[in-house]
Amino acid sequence: MDAAQWDERYRASAGGVWATQPPAVVREIAATLSPGTAIDVATGDGRTALWLAGRGWACTGIDFSSAGLALAAARPGGDAVTWTTADVHDWEPAAPVDLVVSCYLHLPDSAAAVARIADWVAPGGTLVVLGHDVENIAAGGHGPTDPTILYTPELLRGALDERFRIERCERVTRTSADAELRDGHPTAAVDTLLHAVRE
Repeated sequence: MDAAQWDERYRASAGGVWATQPPAVVREIAATLSPGTAIDVATGDGRTALWLAGRGWACTGIDFSSAGLALAAARPGGDAVTWTTADVHDWEPAAPVDLVVSCYLHLPDSAAAVARIADWVAPGGTLVVLGHDVENIAAGGHGPTDPTILYTPELLRGALDERFRIERCERVTRTSADAELRDGHPTAAVDTLLHAVRE
């Protein structure tokens, strides 16, 4: 989907597309970190950026959908985040940050996109990437069904260079209690998680 299609989807939604909380595993990792500067890549309607800002992070949320960002900015706490309409392929932060988070960014060049956002992590900072795994198709979980844009641990591990120490890179199962969509979904989903620290 392109930016115009996502704008349409956000405008048609009743208050937002995604769940109000970030995925549980993202909350679990971020909760262990001292707040600093952060970028939420493909923030959508802002759930992860708002959660981080609420815990003291100076957060920038970027997305190519201006409609999604308008929903995010209108939420409680929305004025605590810097919302930026931008494409991950073109945008650059003014300076590296302490935390870069990307949830469910699926592109034809996903490995290259992950390598690019990894460059935004400051030395000593953390990168967290979570997305639908290719095994999610067979599992019947919610999400894209095009295997060429889905993740595997091998794909995400291979996107990083020697500057990063990988803490976790594995498949994780997300239950319906940790639904991605605002109105929930009944099935479990198989995701790939990458948690890495820049040396």
